[in-house]
Amino acid sequence: MSEARKKANPWILRSDLRLALVTGLGAGFGLLNSVPFGYYVPLCTAAVLSGSYGNSMKLSIQRILGSVMGVVIVLLFSRGLELPLPLGLGLALASVRLLGGALGLQVGYKVAGNIVIMGWLVHSAEETTWGMSRLFWTAFGIALSLWATRYIWPSGTIPALHRQFARFIDELILEFQLERQRLEDDNPMRLSISERRGRRNELLQQINLLRQQRDLAQVELGLNPENHPLHLLWTELDLLISQLMSVLDGLRGLPAPVQSPPFSKALHRQEADVLERQINLLTALADNLRQQDLAEKQCLDLKMLALLNNDLEQAARQLTANLEVHSERVGAETDISPERMRQIVLRTSLIDHGASVLHDCLPGMARSKPVTAIR
Repeated sequence: MSEARKKANPWILRSDLRLALVTGLGAGFGLLNSVPFGYYVPLCTAAVLSGSYGNSMKLSIQRILGSVMGVVIVLLFSRGLELPLPLGLGLALASVRLLGGALGLQVGYKVAGNIVIMGWLVHSAEETTWGMSRLFWTAFGIALSLWATRYIWPSGTIPALHRQFARFIDELILEFQLERQRLEDDNPMRLSISERRGRRNELLQQINLLRQQRDLAQVELGLNPENHPLHLLWTELDLLISQLMSVLDGLRGLPAPVQSPPFSKALHRQEADVLERQINLLTALADNLRQQDLAEKQCLDLKMLALLNNDLEQAARQLTANLEVHSERVGAETDISPERMRQIVLRTSLIDHGASVLHDCLPGMARSKPVTAIR
């Protein structure tokens, strides 16, 4: 196996080592402790300790809710109602499924069902002691797992999200470069409907993956994540890429630009210049997102982005002004049909909208300053 492949597919991951270490330590502590049923610690850590804090938190919530629900239901039906075993067990499991569905438990209801069966059939003589001990050790295992994901080889979920944002912006840059090339070519080609649909579906699939990664990273922001500066930054980035996708869809749907008469060619060159400045700004934004310390700084290099944004705004304003001058001369004076002029106006409007989207999103990114900067 080559060195590159070994690095891409290592035999063991740090998360695997962490799981083995924490599970082993938890098992030793639980079994040597005077509180009974300590073997539920390694069972819990093995179930909830995953590669990221966010995913571990989700699994932990499922586990603790399912455990509490299972203990309450088994005690209610076996001790409280004192129903016969076949009837009581059937009703208890049905209650687990219904209540688990109402609470939105995707995994937790299975834990609850296991507790009902084990408590009723295996630990019937000591249900109360067993149930309370299991809840205690489950809570201990969850706390141990969450501590481990935070402090023992912590996950790179947030940096991974930033890199994913940067890669998606790179894809947008490639698409805008194609549109710029169409504006500069003398004989530009128009993408077929199937090609446009295929490219759009690829980008939409990447957006879905990016938003799934964002959900995992969101949990790692702690309490009140909506007020965290990174949450504000991610919100602005999500809005930005969604609106730029709409601009791309509009540009792809337009006929190929025609480089005659001369004033039309000049307008297309100006449109290409605005797209070039937009690409420069997006490139700088993607580079910012790849910073290794962005998760700690919690802020982009807004000074540089603002300078590039000013250049883009000036170019877009000049393009709009020139278009207004030429649109008043449509007809015999310009030797261009009203239909062609409408296409030029629409393309310019879309390009100007893309510039406006970037202009409007940057102030929101500026508001996402680090909490540590506020004294």
